[in-house]
Amino acid sequence: MERRSRSRNAACLAVRSTLVAVLVLCAALPATAQDDAKLAMAQRFLDQGDPTQALQIIDGVLKKDKRNAQAFLLRSTGRIMAGDLASGFDDLQKALDLDPGLRRGWLNLAGLEIAERQYQAAYDALLEAQKLDPRAADNDLNLGAVLVLQGKPEPAQQHFDRYLEAQGASAEAQFLVASNYAIGGKEERAIEHLRRSIQIDEHYRMRARTDERFLSLSSLDFKVLLNTDFYTPPAGAHQVAAAFRVPYSQKDNKLLYAVLDSLKQLGEPYEPQIEANPRWALIWAKMRIKVTNQSGGTGVVSLSAPKDSIAADEWHRRSQALFRAIHQTLGG
Repeated sequence: MERRSRSRNAACLAVRSTLVAVLVLCAALPATAQDDAKLAMAQRFLDQGDPTQALQIIDGVLKKDKRNAQAFLLRSTGRIMAGDLASGFDDLQKALDLDPGLRRGWLNLAGLEIAERQYQAAYDALLEAQKLDPRAADNDLNLGAVLVLQGKPEPAQQHFDRYLEAQGASAEAQFLVASNYAIGGKEERAIEHLRRSIQIDEHYRMRARTDERFLSLSSLDFKVLLNTDFYTPPAGAHQVAAAFRVPYSQKDNKLLYAVLDSLKQLGEPYEPQIEANPRWALIWAKMRIKVTNQSGGTGVVSLSAPKDSIAADEWHRRSQALFRAIHQTLGG
């Protein structure tokens, strides 16, 4: 492998945003037989974002064993985290020279090559990783991602199709494929897979709002997707709604805050992340709570929950208690 000068910006790009499944520079590594406890401790420091402590431990291991490929691989991660990309790349080269069977090393190398936009070199590194574990779940995702960056969407989709088939009805898998298409500038395909992800699990719509891999998407279709509620309650689900004189408005959020305050008063736990847009807001608790407006402009709070998640009498008691609390919070 040829040595090259690498910039800190390239490292940051690799770590933050380029390739979802490949960029695992900080992932757990199997410890070496010798000094395994020390390397495991170093890994914990890296997991905590402390490369300085980790590098001190790893350097101690390498002083005793200068052919410890795992230690070089781990030190590569630490040096890259510390901003010393050139030395980190050198350590990665040493690790793979000592042990070409380090699949994690080939994955890390692919991530660095992608940061440098050396896509063919990244693809070749991923092929080496695939040879070492042909059945690894991330092979097709990684290879497809690089092909997208190379401007080859059709062969990329073939890899993604195999990956998705192996993953089953997985919202996370669809989201990862969507994010790789977004990075590669294939907005239509990114939206298609993101829609599938959201239809499986609506939490991924909220995740896409803040995920930097989707920041380049600006089409009307993408904006519509982020503001569309696809949810359909399952058959037999509990459902009830109540209207309030205060309309839903994202500007003052009076109705939304009343719902949240009422949940707190009643001791009803809810997920801390609230999804809100100009048309509606969603709160996920024991019940799904949607705050919106009806045609007359008054606010509406709609509740739903799967039939098996709560008994009918309990559903009635809790839903009515919530409506009463909201009414009181709004001032009677």
